[in-house]
Amino acid sequence: MALDAARAVVLERGWSAVRMGSIATTIGISRQSLHAEFGTKDDLGNALVMRETAEFFDGVAVRLAEHPGDLAGGVASAVRYMVSVARDNPLLETILTRTPSHGGDMSLLSLLTVRGEPLIGTAIEVFGGWVDDQWPSANPGDVRVMVESVVRLCLSHILTPTKTPEAVADDLALVACRCLRVADPV
Repeated sequence: MALDAARAVVLERGWSAVRMGSIATTIGISRQSLHAEFGTKDDLGNALVMRETAEFFDGVAVRLAEHPGDLAGGVASAVRYMVSVARDNPLLETILTRTPSHGGDMSLLSLLTVRGEPLIGTAIEVFGGWVDDQWPSANPGDVRVMVESVVRLCLSHILTPTKTPEAVADDLALVACRCLRVADPV
């Protein structure tokens, strides 16, 4: 309930408007109880972003699973999903665009960028697990470099969109295939 209340405030007025006392009142608990559950406001923000990204990565796993043995197809589908959903998700869109000059602050953005290790780690785990399952004989070093590169490039395209989701998906599928020396996508 606290995460839902915080999400509603972020969408309506931005992260800077979130107050632990207001969230506690909204959900009918004491501020102390909210602090006991989440710690600080930053911890609440981290929990909010992690919940949102958990749902996001469930969708990535589904897209990958739809392409057994098809590196280009799996990467393209997962990347297309990631870029599209990040652009269409109201919370992620708010985090990415509501900077100080647009009525917000940078606190939540840092959870996706400079403090983004949990996000990147989860993406690498989901994507890397699928690659390991599908290509168990692939060189582990090549897999590690490819997975981390595709994840970081995808995140870069989410944070600074300059291409369509389809173009990003095609480019990153090509990168993945070349890294693992798999036939280029057609």
